[in-house]
Amino acid sequence: MKNSGNKLYDMKNIIYLFFAAFILTSCELEVEPTDKYSDVVAWKDEEYLDLYVKGFYAALRDNAEIYTDKFFDGCSDILKYCISNLNDKTDQNKILLSKNYITPSNGALSTWGNYDRIKLENEFLYDVDVKAAHMDPEFVKIRKAEVRFLRAYLYYKMIRNHGGIILRLHNTGVDGGLDNDKDAVKARISEEESWDFVIKELEEVAADLTGQTWDADNYGRITAGAAYALITRCALYAKKYDKVISAGQEVEKLGYIIEPKYEDVFKNLANREIILPVTFKVPTYVHFHDRYFRPIGDKASRGGWACPTEELVSLFQIKENGVYVDFDWNNPVHKANPYVGREPRFYTSILYNGAPWNGREIETFVGGKDGYTDFDFSSNNSACVTGYFMKKFLQEKNTTYDETGSDSYWVELRYAEVLMNMAEAYAQSGDVQTGYEYLNKVRTRGNELSGYSVGSNLQIFMNCLEKEKMVEFAFEGLRYWDLRRWRRAVAVIDGQRAHGIKITKNSDNSLTYTKVVCDDDDRYFPEKYYYIPIPTSEINNNSACIQTELW
Repeated sequence: MKNSGNKLYDMKNIIYLFFAAFILTSCELEVEPTDKYSDVVAWKDEEYLDLYVKGFYAALRDNAEIYTDKFFDGCSDILKYCISNLNDKTDQNKILLSKNYITPSNGALSTWGNYDRIKLENEFLYDVDVKAAHMDPEFVKIRKAEVRFLRAYLYYKMIRNHGGIILRLHNTGVDGGLDNDKDAVKARISEEESWDFVIKELEEVAADLTGQTWDADNYGRITAGAAYALITRCALYAKKYDKVISAGQEVEKLGYIIEPKYEDVFKNLANREIILPVTFKVPTYVHFHDRYFRPIGDKASRGGWACPTEELVSLFQIKENGVYVDFDWNNPVHKANPYVGREPRFYTSILYNGAPWNGREIETFVGGKDGYTDFDFSSNNSACVTGYFMKKFLQEKNTTYDETGSDSYWVELRYAEVLMNMAEAYAQSGDVQTGYEYLNKVRTRGNELSGYSVGSNLQIFMNCLEKEKMVEFAFEGLRYWDLRRWRRAVAVIDGQRAHGIKITKNSDNSLTYTKVVCDDDDRYFPEKYYYIPIPTSEINNNSACIQTELW
């Protein structure tokens, strides 16, 4: 990637950033005509600089899966896309069922395009100390920290997908200050060095943001808690478990809690478990998650794009004799009323046959309003191919979602993930008992479920942790990347097929439940898929960039 030094190009991008900030803040902003625009406006005063910085937050919006409509869990075993070929938002079945769909040239799952945003962030960081010298130094320090966080966030996405990156920290050509060719032709650093950079950057950001609070109008802006929380995620990838634990301990000091009611995490924006949300507001700043993922019986224009699998649903425990136990379709008591008495997370996450919804009951039996259809790779019709729909993030009482969109919020980081990350880090460091203690802090929220007993070995602990993460973070974008991080994707995905429940309503109104396969071919995940290849364009334009091994 070659950065442009053209100031007209740069200022057009700043205009775009101001426009994004205008939408975010709904404030008045007068700018000069674009043919006369200069960066003097961006650095005029603190108000304008703040708008400049807010524009960078579009990176979080554009990675919020309820905004993109692309759920990465759909590439894993817990969510099945029912359609295959509309656009790049619905290529999950191609990734899973078409051999060698991921290539260096087609861009599937690539995050290399983040350099476009990183270039703009580098411009800001290159200029800020000089061009904002007339402003309050504390104000400038906070804005720099926000931009550095967002740049580290984009690099995290790139390292997670591609491994070692090309570390670009300068904007080539700005004011003639740097050597274009030196930065354009540049080698990748190692994956370990890449993670070291991101973790160190976030540590410095956290230090600069310590003590910073935001008023209600700025809810959702970066905090020290967000920086430490993201460290716990990145350090797990890097296997730097001491960093996970130390950053997590800093988060523990900041007053976050595990909400007693799981549903409040997703229905009450004021809850104290969320560390970093992505918020929306009808009618100016919306997403269309409801349009594409609501139950088909709601007559959504394109509803039912993706459905939870039985691999996930069976993990939600069921109450038996007053105690929650593992669900088992072979247990006649469980099978008689399979969706009664499930744990609270089930009722927040899953819409099932008979579920109360929008003044009616969900009907996923064959011939019901929400239907059941066998999966067909060649079909792009809305369908229910597993017997379930996603409930998390839907707005039940939203009656105008198709016209005006939705404004449910995305949860990018929350305290439960920090504690789960710490649990894994403790266990991997040899302290399995403390790992269980942290795992149970999440599992026992509201004193509804009992905790796991401590004292078992690492493998048993990891089995428990994996199960809890699947249930706790369903549709929040962690499962597919966990499978890759643990190097379990080949075992869980390759050669496997996902399942659903086909429900038949009998003449006496009783129901027959049949476990069915909801893929029409074996899934595909070769060893080389653990890294997404570097795009062909980068290899062709950058002689120092070497393609990832196996690609």
